[in-house]
Amino acid sequence: MDVFGEIWNWICDTLYDLLKSIIDLLPDSPFQMLDNSPISKYLVYINYFVDFQFIVDTLTLWLVAVAGYYTYSVILRMIKTID
Repeated sequence: MDVFGEIWNWICDTLYDLLKSIIDLLPDSPFQMLDNSPISKYLVYINYFVDFQFIVDTLTLWLVAVAGYYTYSVILRMIKTID
């Protein structure tokens, strides 16, 4: 039984390292470049008319809902509950 535990730990560690290396390739924040851009001083005035925070929150919620739906659908198809 100890061999299976070691194999499972090795698989989990390998997947963790793989995901960590993929995430390390991504930038810290996609909006980080806006601080150095020429429109940074005008962004406050643009944000007065177009609420970017609301747009980002809404798109995040939508993405989580769609991802949850597809995950649930895939799981149900795997156990052959739906076609």
